[in-house]
This record gives sequence, structure tokens and C-alpha cells, in this order.
Amino acid sequence: MRLWPIFFGASLWGSSLAGPGSNVRSLQRRQTTSASSGGDILTVLDSVANDQAGNTSDKAADILSRIQGNSNANNAESIETAFDAISDIFSGGIEDIAQASDELIARGLVPSDIFDFLNGYVDFSLNSLNNKNTRSPNSTIYPSKSSDDAPYSLDENTLRGAIYIPSSFSYGADGKQPIILVPGTAVPAGTTYHFSFSKINEAANLDPVWVNIPSASLGDAQVNSEYVAYAINYISGVSSSNVTVLSWSQGGLDTQWALKYWRSTRDAVEDFIAVSPDFHGTIEQAFLCPGFPSYPCTPSIWQQGLDSNFIKTIRDDDGSSAYVPTTTLYSTYDEIVQPMGDPFASAFLSDTRGVGVTNNHVQTICPNQPAGGVYTHEGMLYNPVSWALVVDAISHDGPGDPSRLNLDEICSQTIPPQLQLDDVFGTEGLLLVAVAEILGYGNRATSEPAIASYAR
Repeated sequence: MRLWPIFFGASLWGSSLAGPGSNVRSLQRRQTTSASSGGDILTVLDSVANDQAGNTSDKAADILSRIQGNSNANNAESIETAFDAISDIFSGGIEDIAQASDELIARGLVPSDIFDFLNGYVDFSLNSLNNKNTRSPNSTIYPSKSSDDAPYSLDENTLRGAIYIPSSFSYGADGKQPIILVPGTAVPAGTTYHFSFSKINEAANLDPVWVNIPSASLGDAQVNSEYVAYAINYISGVSSSNVTVLSWSQGGLDTQWALKYWRSTRDAVEDFIAVSPDFHGTIEQAFLCPGFPSYPCTPSIWQQGLDSNFIKTIRDDDGSSAYVPTTTLYSTYDEIVQPMGDPFASAFLSDTRGVGVTNNHVQTICPNQPAGGVYTHEGMLYNPVSWALVVDAISHDGPGDPSRLNLDEICSQTIPPQLQLDDVFGTEGLLLVAVAEILGYGNRATSEPAIASYAR
């Protein structure tokens, strides 16, 4: 049982609070090819509860029972009560993602309508792997843009089809900066960012697109990185500007690997912003895979271990240093990536190349204040410092810099003004999607994938 420190009370949430909203309540489901290797949440939990033995089966049954018992009906009615519950859950110690999901439902943090939305995530076009992107880039990017680029193992149609471009995307017109959203482990990109940075255009002159990586990024991270590398060169190649890349979780590693081995991408990226990244790996693999390492896990979770060959390879030859202007954002209370406290945070990148890096620990920036409170791995997606530094990075040359922010205002907030209570519910509820994807993943491994020949 892990114990996270807690250093504030409910009174510190302050009075600068956005009210509850209903931005998810009226969303309609749209059919598309499934982004999941399993099925919807209920189907996967039921299958695991009935078909698998031991601890995993019991955990799936517990969550399923909680959902079917409708114990999530009386959800938190305010930002204050939601954050009090989140603080209580994650500061008290959580053993694994299944227990975290069970607690979130029990505390009313995944209300019925949010659960209905999350349960239907495989049917949303925003998670599609078969998007029709017919524009051609202004120069050749496949099979390679540069002789210094690693080879792709995937065909171009597969890589291009994974890029989701909203109909409102302006391709760099009117001064809008394209921003590519890269997902983390076990949650499809469209669902991940629906409750957070897909709305960043409301805070800055940004134009979001995202990369839908198959099997919710649970497969080989080296292959996942191919999708990122291609998306960077494609979106910059069909737009009239370079791009910003914003990642969450494993997406930081996927992007760093792409920048390292597809060198042409470095010239196309204006800013790289990594939320809750694990550049040094994590000691918490068992949080995502109960019973790990004796219980087989998914390839990319193996690769994210602190001492994995993947982490060692990405960090070799100054891979622990930024390739482009980079802003990292992380929290002490990250339940999935640890350590996450200074000076040994997994999120930390150095600046050997002098491109510009800021490493931003929200508890250091906003000590004993709401924005420096108990923000989880997923909670950093709605942290107000995260949002403020994204806007700051885009608005200036180089990385985001907290010294330019109005910290008196930002640190007093619990969520940015562009988000609402439903966005908190939906973001924390991503853990339920992750449980389904991890339990439903078919090709479990007893060790990590071999390092690709181009990286040896």
C-alpha cells in the first residue's frame, strides 16, 4: 500500500471556482471502428470477471458490482466536494488501478451520464483509426523525410489514418498554431482529451488535432512512436506553420523517441509540452498491472519500467535531454508515475542542447495552494498551472515559464476557467477506460519487446 503525502485541507480550495457544467450530458454516440482490443467497459469487466481466475477476476467483479449497484448515482455536486473526495482517495494510498476505479465510483466521481459516455467510447468517431486525410504534404515525408530518419515498420495509410483532424481545423490559417495531442497508456486519444486539451482553442490561438494509436498505446512503444513521428511531419506538411506537440503520460516517451530517431521532426516542432511524462520510467508498473511482474502485462507497460531496456535506450546519447523547446508538468501525487517529486522526478528533462527546458512541479510552483494540491496522473490534464503554461509556451519563444504567470490568480484556482465539473469527472473516469483496455488486451507479454535495430 503506497502512502502519498497530504499537506492541505478542504479550506484551501478557495473561492475562485468554476461552476458545474453539463458539457457531456447531451453528447450523441457516433459509430466507427473500435479503438479498443476488448469492448466497452461493461463487456470487458463482465468477461474478465467470468472467464479469468484469481485476483484479476475478483477486481473486475468488484468494479462491475459497484457499477451495476448504481452506487455512483449521488455524485459530487461541486468542485469543492469533488476535490475533497479525490484528495481523500489518492492521498490515503491506492494499491492499483482497479481499486482506484472502484473508489472513484463509490465516491460519486463517475456519475451515471459520465459513465455512459465513457462506456461507449469505442463507438466514437473521435477515436477512429481510419480517418480520411486526403491532403498531401508539401514535401515527401514517407518512406522518409530525411536520410537521418529511422525506417517505418507501418504503411503510410495506417499512419495517416490514425490522425484525427476536426472539421474546424484551419491548417495554420489565420495565425492558428496546430497542436498535436498525443495520448498516454491505455486510453484512446479522442476520449483522453475530450475533457481537457481538445478545448485549448478556448484559451489560446491553437488548433488541436490528435493521434489515435491502436490498442490505446498498450502495444510496443517503439511502434507507437511511429504514429507520432508521422503525425508531426504530416500536420506540419499540410499546414502553413510548424506544430506544437502536447503529450500525456506515455505520450511523452513516444514523442521523445520520435524526436530522437526521426530527426526531421525536430525542425517541425515549435514546442513540446509533456503532461505527467515518465522520461525516467516508473516504479509503479504494478499499479497498472495488478500482480506484476509475475502476472503477464502489456508491452508498453513493460517498457515503462524504471530499468527497462526501452528507458535505457531512450536516455542514451543525451536522450534524457530535450531536442526542442520543452515544458514538462508533473505532480507529487501522480499515482502511476513515480518518483514525481523534485529533484528526482521522472518527468525531468535536462537541456544539454540549449534548446530551452522548464520542469514544472505544481506543488513547488503553488505550495499549499489549490493549484498545488492533490493532482493525480490524469488530474494534471485539468490543473490550472498546466493550462497556463501551455498558453505561455505558445505565446513566447522557448518553453513555458512560470515567472511570466500571474501566480496569485492561477494558484488560487482548482481548474482552468475553460473547464467545468463534468471535465473533472470525465478525466478521473479515464481510469475506468484504462482498466477495460488493460484487462481486455489480448497479447500479454512476459517481458518487454526487443529494441528495434535502428536504435541499437
